[in-house]
Amino acid sequence: MREIRLDGYIDEEVWFGDEFTPQMVRDALYGEKGDLQDDVHITLNSYGGSVNAATKIHDEIRGYPGQVRMTISGTAASAATMVAMAADELNMTPGSMFMIHDPSMWSVGNVRDMEDAIRMLNAHKDAILNTYETRCKTSRETVAQMMADETWMDSKTALEYGFVDAVASKKDAQNSAKERVYDKKEAEKRVRAWYERKHAAMQPKARDEPKEQAQEPEKVSARERKIRLQMMKLKG
Repeated sequence: MREIRLDGYIDEEVWFGDEFTPQMVRDALYGEKGDLQDDVHITLNSYGGSVNAATKIHDEIRGYPGQVRMTISGTAASAATMVAMAADELNMTPGSMFMIHDPSMWSVGNVRDMEDAIRMLNAHKDAILNTYETRCKTSRETVAQMMADETWMDSKTALEYGFVDAVASKKDAQNSAKERVYDKKEAEKRVRAWYERKHAAMQPKARDEPKEQAQEPEKVSARERKIRLQMMKLKG
């Protein structure tokens, strides 16, 4: 069975070199010629990232014609849990962690802008719950509360709630290379890191040219302007 590794943050494009994107996942699935349809085994280790990118990756995996087995090795947190839900068969190594929580976003503006942001967050939470429901048999209300509480689960707890199908066998753990084990504090720090650095990267850069030197106005695309106003991702 062909092996694919998804290790890093999830984003629409590569910013810092440690992300994987929807296009990268599609290329890994279908190959250079775009004609592969064989069964694959995906090893996932990710602290999350962009909800939109994670949804696209989920849909790419769900649409792949071959059988997709996935093993969580290390952490599946935040938006990465959306990717995990796409597997035909999902297991988790004994030392791994699985974390779900409410989405969050940056937003600036007046009262109406804030109200719009709240509606958007609620819509995203409903969409995430819809995805969880495709696998998890725990009630929607219970999962919604778990998201609100920011819930970290070990492999046995994730299995109990139905987020994964099994705790990985020795063979699956070996296929996923050396099993990763992270403590909760380190994982929480890594989840927050994506959000903080992405927000910082989106801020206008300070200009240090001499004042007497003429400066061209900063050119900001509509896409970048929108990102600066509202940068959506799962909380972290």
